[in-house]
Amino acid sequence: MKYLPAAVVLMIAMIMFSALVVDGGGRIQANQQVTTIAQGAARAGTNAAGGNAINGDAFRLSPGAARAAAEQYLAAAGVDGIVTVRDQRVIVTATSTYRTKLASIIGILQLPVEGTASARLIDATTN
Repeated sequence: MKYLPAAVVLMIAMIMFSALVVDGGGRIQANQQVTTIAQGAARAGTNAAGGNAINGDAFRLSPGAARAAAEQYLAAAGVDGIVTVRDQRVIVTATSTYRTKLASIIGILQLPVEGTASARLIDATTN
């Protein structure tokens, strides 16, 4: 009986350490997933370029079309985000939340995750 308080403290510490490992790893994976989604959204934005390569015209991004395509990609993936179009580049920051598995025991129900990516339109006239 004299070791019971120490055993309880040790058990609580082990649960908290397990929560850190499990939910820390889960958050890292969720960050990777949301970054992959941001990369896809940025590429989708650059795919909205207009131009006529047959006539030798340079492709140009329409900021409105690029933003709409990237936002549509984010919406289809079920994440929120901010899309910026600047200098033939589409920059996407995607945000979501990771729902914890073990840390919920101590009241941490979710953790924020974020990923940023950009894509640049490159054609024959781009340096």
